[in-house]
Amino acid sequence: MNKLTISEHIKSLRRAKGLSQESLAENAQINLRTLQRIESGATIPRGETLRLLAQALDVPVESLTPTLVEDTALLKLLNLSALTFWLFPLGNILVPLGIWIAKRNEVAGVRELGKRILNFQITWSILTYGFALVIMLGLMSGRFILHPFAMMGVMFLMLIFNTAVVLVTHSKIVRGEADVYGMGLKIIS
Repeated sequence: MNKLTISEHIKSLRRAKGLSQESLAENAQINLRTLQRIESGATIPRGETLRLLAQALDVPVESLTPTLVEDTALLKLLNLSALTFWLFPLGNILVPLGIWIAKRNEVAGVRELGKRILNFQITWSILTYGFALVIMLGLMSGRFILHPFAMMGVMFLMLIFNTAVVLVTHSKIVRGEADVYGMGLKIIS
């Protein structure tokens, strides 16, 4: 039997009790839009919202709380998947994003680590691809900020930097450290 996510479990309980989203939201005294976000998996109910839903569904709060699986191998894979930028442009964002979306509600640590990885990789991509655009525009116009070979050297150093950050983070994950990817714009919160 497949394990239900918290959103699927709440939706299943609501339907089993013959309740519409509107009636459950009203009985739980929560906003309808909040319930819709919960049932779609866009948000996870916590604290008071979780207690109110459990009360309205007449189930213990513990039965709604998802049991997250511990899987350090997946955390390592999530981190190392950012190295796919060596294979195709934006692989450092698209591959971790796919893993994050698929496993963020199932495996402990994936939600937070995925956000940190994605924020760093998006920031790095904006800088790197922005710099590449400057190089291309310079080549087309004949105006260079730096000599083209120096600019290519900077690009290569940016690639090496990203690789080093991913590999250092991998060793931190192996050691069980939580302080990873402290830099980057906070795009996904």
